[in-house]
Parts: sequence; C-alpha cells; structure tokens
Amino acid sequence: MTHQHDRPIRFVIVASPKSGTTWMQKLIGAHRDMHCGESRLFGRYFDPSNPTGPHITIEQTARHMSRHLGLDHADDGFCKQLAFDLADAVAVRCASHAGVSLYGEKFTPYPGTAEHAADMIAEYDPGIRLVHLVRDGRDVIVSGAAHRLNIARQRWASGKPGAGADDLEAAQQLEDKVIPDVWFQHFLENWIDVNTAMLEAVPMFRSVLRLQYEELLTDTEAQATKLLRHIAEGSGVSVTPGQAKACVEAASFRNLTGGREPGEEDRESFFRKGAAGDWKEWFTIDQMHEFDERAGELLEALGYDRGIAEQAA
Repeated sequence: MTHQHDRPIRFVIVASPKSGTTWMQKLIGAHRDMHCGESRLFGRYFDPSNPTGPHITIEQTARHMSRHLGLDHADDGFCKQLAFDLADAVAVRCASHAGVSLYGEKFTPYPGTAEHAADMIAEYDPGIRLVHLVRDGRDVIVSGAAHRLNIARQRWASGKPGAGADDLEAAQQLEDKVIPDVWFQHFLENWIDVNTAMLEAVPMFRSVLRLQYEELLTDTEAQATKLLRHIAEGSGVSVTPGQAKACVEAASFRNLTGGREPGEEDRESFFRKGAAGDWKEWFTIDQMHEFDERAGELLEALGYDRGIAEQAA
C-alpha cells in the first residue's frame, strides 16, 4: 500500500484558469530532472460538451468506474482511494516515460470544485510541495473571455457545421474588446472560487509557496528560481542558477509564440499577449464596479491594488 510520503506526485501548481499555469508547465519541464503534467486531479466534475474536448477529473473517472467493478460496498472511501491510485499510476508512468525523477502537476480546478479539490490534495499528501499561482482577476477575466471568443471566431471563420450568428457576433466582440457577460461571470466566479479555497487551505499543507504572475513577468529569473527550488526541496534534484536561467529562456514568451515580444498581441494565440493590466482596455465602468464589489477584498488579500477600480466607483 502506498503511504503519503511515497506519493509520486511531488508538487502541484494550483491556479484559476488563464493565470499562467501553462507557462509554468513549460518552464518546469525544461529542467532535465522535472516534468509537469496535467491529469485534472480532483473535483466531482464532468462536462462532455466543452468546445475543446470533454472535461473530467481523475476523481470523477474513478466514480464512474466504481459502478462497473462488481464490488460490494464501493463507497466514497473506495472511490477516493481508487482516485489516488489512478493519480499515482499516471505520475509513475509519465515520470518513467519522460525519464525524470521529479513529477508534479499543474491544476486549475473546474467551476465550483476548488474547496473540495484542495481537501483532496491535502488528504492525498499534506506534505506535497504546493504552489498557489495567482494573477490579477481582472486580467484573468480578459484572458479567459478572449480565449472563448476566439474559439467561436475560429468556428465561424472555418465555416464548420453549427457556426452561426452567435459566432459572428463573438468575432466582432473579440475585435472590439467587448467581454460578454456570460464570460465575465464565468471567469470571475471561478477566480473567486479557486483563490478563496487556496487561501483557506494553507493550514492543511506543510509548505505552500504563493507566486504572483505579475512578479514572474517582471522578475522572471528570480521568481522561477524560487519556484524550482521550492518544488525540488527534499527530492535530491538540484536547481543551479544556470539551470534556472535555461528554463526561463526555454519557456520565454518569445519561444512559446514563435518570436513575439511580451505585449505584442495575437488574439488567435493561446499565449495572447503575455502582459499585465490589459483589463483597463477591456472593462466597462459597470464591470469595474462589479468586480470591485464582489472580489475587491480578495484582490487585496492576494497582494493587489484595487485603486483603479475604486477611482471608477
């Protein structure tokens, strides 16, 4: 039986979607002894209709499987342990295939699942090297909405069956920097959910590092060194200044985008702009008011200035 200190997932980077986890995944993976995967660990969530493919967690997969295993008393405890076993199996296989000794995951909890997911990670291993990656929620909303609008724009431009007036409208909204209310609400609520849960979860873990996306942009090498050394602590994997610098270069915005500099926008790219403060060009006065009312205190608790939103009030 696997014990907590033997868990093959050694670190988890938790953030709301569109907060920079893919960048962190690329940066970590550039280290010769590390790999960062994404199996969507925990949370009881399944959405078969997502435009980029079905969304399901390992935990929910375990629950689906338990119905067909022919076992008596396959209760919540059984499903939980099966989910942990599946997560372990994924980690061991990925680490072996990548030829690394240190495996971890990036994790953006699905809507409404963050508190439960944090509880599950803590039960899986309270000694896991946890990283809470935060980004200004206003920029998260812009990045998320632009990504969703671009999916619709691509569907309209391709002329695929099902493309229609809504997709044409989305293409125009993307061009005009208009955030539809449906995506404003979706990404705002998810940002609140994830970051509230992570703040409350800190006492459940032995070691938590909080990193700001914006500091990673402005002081990349120092922040990346801090990140790499945090997740490597106790593993026997070394992080030298030269290794950290090489990881930063491999995962630079220029390399990830084929030559663009941070701030050069390509709304058709997953790595759209690589800059902070873009929300000032997108938000309406009403959106500034709503964000400040619902999330201003949380924004401050995470170390951000809500002053611009207050001036608009």
